[in-house]
Amino acid sequence: MSKPILFSLEHCTKCTQTKELISDKDEIEIVTFPHNFPDWDENTINMAKSHDIFEDIQKTAPILWLDGQKIIGYLRIRKWLSENKE
Repeated sequence: MSKPILFSLEHCTKCTQTKELISDKDEIEIVTFPHNFPDWDENTINMAKSHDIFEDIQKTAPILWLDGQKIIGYLRIRKWLSENKE
């Protein structure tokens, strides 16, 4: 199983709130993209495409990626975290 990844955007209130929720979860990697799509470089675009979040993250963030499964949005991520406490 791959390491969970939180994809977020710079200057995003919901992304910041989500990062605070997972601040004690070392098992979740955090990746932050520039807020404006024109500022994305080739590596950022390739990473988004390889995790199948390219279209989603241009519309809404954050996205928690769990081995191919996507949990999109602060409220859904918060719900998933509360249901999957260790």
